[in-house]
Amino acid sequence: MRFHFDPSRFGTRFGGAVLITATLLLVGTIGFSLMPGWSLSDAFYMTVITISAVGYGEIQPLTTPAGRGFAGFLIAGGIVMLAVWFALITATLVEMNMGQAFRKRGTMKRIDRIRDHIIVCGTGRTGIHAIKRFIARGDPYVAIERDAAHVANARHLDPDALIIENDAASDEALLAAGITRARGLIAALSADTDNAFVCLAARELNPNLTIVGRARSEDSVGKLKKAGADRVVTPNATGGIRMASLVLRPDVTLFVDVSGEDGLGLLIEQVPVSPMAELAGLSLAEAAIPARTGLLVVAIERGDTEEGGEPFLYNPGPGETIRPGDHLVVLGPPGKFDEIRGLLA
Repeated sequence: MRFHFDPSRFGTRFGGAVLITATLLLVGTIGFSLMPGWSLSDAFYMTVITISAVGYGEIQPLTTPAGRGFAGFLIAGGIVMLAVWFALITATLVEMNMGQAFRKRGTMKRIDRIRDHIIVCGTGRTGIHAIKRFIARGDPYVAIERDAAHVANARHLDPDALIIENDAASDEALLAAGITRARGLIAALSADTDNAFVCLAARELNPNLTIVGRARSEDSVGKLKKAGADRVVTPNATGGIRMASLVLRPDVTLFVDVSGEDGLGLLIEQVPVSPMAELAGLSLAEAAIPARTGLLVVAIERGDTEEGGEPFLYNPGPGETIRPGDHLVVLGPPGKFDEIRGLLA
């Protein structure tokens, strides 16, 4: 049985409980007011204390069998009404608590099944932009956030988001996010010290993880790198570089947009070559990647670079071989990257 709090169903139940209460009040008030010597206000008050079972005495003595029978009917109706309200409140609390528990359990099961994902620590202004990029690309990610407002924003952006509501600097949260199976981590918390703790903990749990940290100040860049970050981004420096690029090279910057929010939306992607890949061992001419996928190979990162050799081969010629362990750097629209991943997987 699955518990889930449904606002529409709660509204129906609440409306039913209100209807029962209003009906008893109306019937009781009319019934008592028809008895000799009862005013309308006395009748209403007598109805309220009867159906609520508060135990007050009678406003006026009920001496006739009809009056006592009517009061007994109201008492029985009041018991039913109270039971309905108790059941409504109890069911609502149980469904809300159990719904949260089942959602958390379902989230953990989904996290246990994913591999090669990215962990986003912090879903504030920086983290949410990273999540937007992952959603656009279809990359799996797990977010760690303890601020309820930030969690709500992330769920509004992605209703199926995998979010762990915990302190990102704790080993428990990182392990729950599957850090031992992840391929990357973004430390985007508001404080540089918190990001340093995250980088330190993440590097200890997974030495092979690619870690990118955010630093509010230039003084924190070196500290984050010492804590384990492979790359450190400072929003002020990144924003300044982009603004300068838009002034100096507006057409080029809009053609290949790093944000994907304006311009042509062309992106650069780095795709690994698996030993079992369909294109492994073929030359670029034989692979015909532009014709098959619409993507342009702009560089190759060699996986077995000889000593002293350059790891990147820019603007590779048609005779260059695609080797297992290489990474192809390709340029094109986001929707085409799944095709090249399939050919190189």
